Amino acid sequence: MGLADIADDITRSIGDAAGQLSGALFDPVIRLGVTGLSRAGKTVFITSLVANLLDRGRMRQLLAASSGAIQAAWLQPQPDDTVPRFEYETHLA
Repeated sequence: MGLADIADDITRSIGDAAGQLSGALFDPVIRLGVTGLSRAGKTVFITSLVANLLDRGRMRQLLAASSGAIQAAWLQPQPDDTVPRFEYETHLA
């Protein structure tokens, strides 16, 4: 076992510890992609999903909502400026 191997092991250990620490400290991010044919209801699905996640009282039958697994949901700015933001607010009826 050479010096390079020891340094590599230490670097990996630090990386693993940092990954576990950041996972425990920061909120998990779920990115969802929805694909489908034209006029298949993608906009309605996404708008409904976001509206229901923001108002979890409307989803009493969803197991994750009723058990408290969904602790919070909120809208955040689009992190990638090259991808257009889904304008959720304009699609609400």
